[in-house]
Formats: sequence, structure tokens, C-alpha cells
Amino acid sequence: MSTEPSQDQPADVEPVADASLPVTGHPAIDAALAEFTLGEDVHTHHDEIASALDVVQQALNPTQHPRLPRP
Repeated sequence: MSTEPSQDQPADVEPVADASLPVTGHPAIDAALAEFTLGEDVHTHHDEIASALDVVQQALNPTQHPRLPRP
């Protein structure tokens, strides 16, 4: 195994192993973080970040159902 940077990654970026992904305890957030990737095409970064943030937003601020009237 070589310690030289590959053509796919800059020299100052270390690859991240799946085992080091954060575990938040919320399955939807964990799944969104596991799927979160920023490819070489920077034009797709916004969509990836927005998608992950939507999941976090929904987890932290779930839609509240109105209280049911008491009989």
C-alpha cells in the first residue's frame, strides 16, 4: 500500500472508513450521513448537502400533530 496521494484525492485529505461514520442514534440521520458523499462535480454538492440537511431538519423538528379535542 502506498502512502502517496492517489489521483482521486488531494494530498491533505485522508480517506474516511465507513466504521468512522458518526452514529447519532437517530436512524434517519445516520442513514443520511452514510449516503452523504461529495463527488468531484461541485455542482452536485448543493443537492447532497441540502438532502442531508432536510433529513436532520425533519428529525430535529418533526411535524407536530394538533392535539385531539378531549370528549
